[in-house]
Amino acid sequence: MKRPGILLLMTVLMISSVNLAAQKLTSGSLNELKGEKTLNVMFDYSNITIGNAANPLATSNGIPEKDYVGKKTSDLNAKKPGDGDRWAKAWQDDRTNLFQPALLQALNEKLEKQGVVAKENVSDARYTLLMKTVFVNPGFNIGISKNEAHINLVIDIVETADHSKVAASVEMKNVFKKAQVTYGDMTFDFAVGQRLQACYEQAGISFGKFLSKGISK
Repeated sequence: MKRPGILLLMTVLMISSVNLAAQKLTSGSLNELKGEKTLNVMFDYSNITIGNAANPLATSNGIPEKDYVGKKTSDLNAKKPGDGDRWAKAWQDDRTNLFQPALLQALNEKLEKQGVVAKENVSDARYTLLMKTVFVNPGFNIGISKNEAHINLVIDIVETADHSKVAASVEMKNVFKKAQVTYGDMTFDFAVGQRLQACYEQAGISFGKFLSKGISK
């Protein structure tokens, strides 16, 4: 007979591995995308709230990204000069080096069966997917304790020639995926970039399924 403590631990592990991501069409329709074979993609990080580790899913008690980066940079530089500056550079560089490629690859794998390709810098595409990151919980992993990273996105589907013309808007909340970075026989996700890269990959998977289903009807 299994002990109650073991059952509780198994339940916690099962809950922690579930992707709580929720996405919904908040305005417009995906009908305008039917027949389109190429979609332009743009990423926007201009208005991000960073979550509080004590309550990681709550957007109301977060802080502006500028404040978060400033404090983190200052704290790390105080411990070891230069570490904060290197961290701040990686925080920015990870977007183009890790997050965007992961999202685009996952998105295109789901759109492939519809014969649709989504990529950046396609000025002649009729529609653009404007992917705005609005909330980030970076998570943490200190070995004995960890908290999964999460992101929230708002994806506006706009006319490439005039972004004020919005065909549809999709909201994605609490997107996460466990990072699996392998070293030998072990997996780690100690770097924030690794954790967030997995979140963006999951965003591409989830939105790709959502979009593929919407344009196939």
